[in-house]
Amino acid sequence: MMDPAPSSPHHTASSLPPLPLVGRSTELAMLSGLLDAAEKGRGTTLFLEGEGGQGKTRLALATGERAAKHGWLVAIGRAYPVEVGVPYALFADALLPVLRTLDAAALSVLTRGADLSHVFPMLAGGGGPIRSAGDQGSEVKTRLLWNFAQLIARLAQKRPLLLILENLHWADESSLEMLHFTARQLGASRVLVIGTYNASSQERAPALVSLRQSLVGLGAARVHHLGPLSRAATDELIQEVFGVSDAVSREFAALLYGWTRGNPFFVEETLKALVTSGRLYQRDGLWHGWEIADIDLPRSIREAVVARLDRLSADAQRVAAMAAVIGTRASYDALDAVVGMPRSGLVEAIDELRAQHILDERREGDRIVYDFSHPILRDVIYQEMGLARARLLHATVADALERHYADHADEHADELAYHFARADARDVAPKAARYLALAGRNALTRRSDQTGQVKRPQVRLRLSTQQTASWATAR
Repeated sequence: MMDPAPSSPHHTASSLPPLPLVGRSTELAMLSGLLDAAEKGRGTTLFLEGEGGQGKTRLALATGERAAKHGWLVAIGRAYPVEVGVPYALFADALLPVLRTLDAAALSVLTRGADLSHVFPMLAGGGGPIRSAGDQGSEVKTRLLWNFAQLIARLAQKRPLLLILENLHWADESSLEMLHFTARQLGASRVLVIGTYNASSQERAPALVSLRQSLVGLGAARVHHLGPLSRAATDELIQEVFGVSDAVSREFAALLYGWTRGNPFFVEETLKALVTSGRLYQRDGLWHGWEIADIDLPRSIREAVVARLDRLSADAQRVAAMAAVIGTRASYDALDAVVGMPRSGLVEAIDELRAQHILDERREGDRIVYDFSHPILRDVIYQEMGLARARLLHATVADALERHYADHADEHADELAYHFARADARDVAPKAARYLALAGRNALTRRSDQTGQVKRPQVRLRLSTQQTASWATAR
């Protein structure tokens, strides 16, 4: 790790300029087209889906800024996980700030006597708790939905309306029902609705899945999946933020992209952490520190990943932990051998991890193998288990895999040496020494077969002093 120049002033994360919106030209063009169409009376709904940190909010807010500059009325509502039991909370959050700007006369004209107090208690003087209209029968609910749809249409008569609804995966079911009803009425309105949700969380929100499928099937909505930034976009971002040339930042940009895989949240938080720590610093008007060779995991990223992992079931967490110990790639057979649960439970846990985009599945020949969808996920899982538990799990994995491979264990010497070495226990030191030596001989043989020349392989394995002494004694 390189230390910054002692005499250089360190900039804090707050001094890092706002990151430019790069790599989203296709999305910005699409959203611009939808705004133009809605302004001409062809209203619609767009769902922006993607993994956490891909920039859904940033893109939606950038669209809101553009719309506001062109005279649009922009309303933004967000759903929160602790408010899933509050009826219509999403729409109240979005539209209350708008309604509060109106005087009583204007508000009366806008609502035309319609009862919307179930959504906006302020319209009834704020008395009593908010209750879903469904609590009072289908007739009341139907009247409320029609009244709300008409309110949206009237708001858009003078100024086109952009309604941004964030975190739909946390929205209460009454809000989703209202969104479905309203979205079906937008055809001739000057209204564009943008809804965002986390792709890995929608499976836990069946009402959202039904909403999306229904509106898309009716032609009243479309879905756009937002992926990570490309390598070129990541390079462009660094060059714009820090004012450096590609020649200066090329190696750092490659490191950053490999670390973050283009996830905008990971990119931003990593850059902030590097600036805060002084590893990237300004001197004489130029940014320095591009020779960084390794990146530490920022606390903000760790906390976001841990929160995501905490929502997994106990079985899914166990399988994820074992996969993290096995390494970057784990076969189904290996997981089956080391996890120690019924196969039906293992498959259900794997299905959950795939649905939550923790693990990716693919076929290699006649094997099914799993990789973490992002290397940071594996790193966080591994680091969170702690050193003692990691050693214990490496021992568990080593023993289970050795039994699983049985007579073919020597063919997997490098893999077994890796786990026995990290078990760091005196009773497995002989096996660690044996497999390490065998792995070296196997590598030497492979090298000889490939080149026709015998060259001593370089086996890189960090050994503690205690391990070295134990293995020397064992041999």
